[in-house]
Amino acid sequence: MEKFKELSEEKQLPIIEAALKCFGKHGYKKASMGDIAQNSGVSKPMLFHYFGTKRDLYLYLSEYVRSVMIVAYKRNEINAYDDLFERILVASRMKMGILEKYPYILKFIISMFEETDDAVTDITKKIMPEAQRFSYDLVLRKEDVVKFKESVDIDVVMRMIFLMAEGYAHEMTDERCDLGKITEELEKTIHMLKSNLYKEEYL
Repeated sequence: MEKFKELSEEKQLPIIEAALKCFGKHGYKKASMGDIAQNSGVSKPMLFHYFGTKRDLYLYLSEYVRSVMIVAYKRNEINAYDDLFERILVASRMKMGILEKYPYILKFIISMFEETDDAVTDITKKIMPEAQRFSYDLVLRKEDVVKFKESVDIDVVMRMIFLMAEGYAHEMTDERCDLGKITEELEKTIHMLKSNLYKEEYL
């Protein structure tokens, strides 16, 4: 893998994009190193030279996607908002922006959620909870808790929002989807949650 990291970004990106597209479309088991090599413009032996095994390539991609998504979130802009739901909206717009720009990343992320192959379940089982914790830490603050009605379990709320966001992301994999409509629906849902879950004095 070190040999691959020594390549220029210009040479890395076609390989990364081809691999993300292939795994995202076919899943781990059916993804072919030959297809990835052909679509990236390198030979199959060279691809194995760079990564060693298909599993190591998958692991590299999972870490690559994680780093891209972390960088995409501008924490200073998110932290500029005092309200939890406003931070969620800002973070969601950032996520949709990066996924619209790089649709192959989105399909790979979705495929990781659905992956069942034993060869990589240790990778997906580690990455997915980390992604959820990162999302929580990105927007949730201790002072947010007091704003909710006494009967509300904030952990349940955050998990519901996380799953809802993943559902919208899944819709975005359809090339016919209307991003504007999805964004509008997401914002309406977030505002509805706020108006129903917050104590009256915080509305």
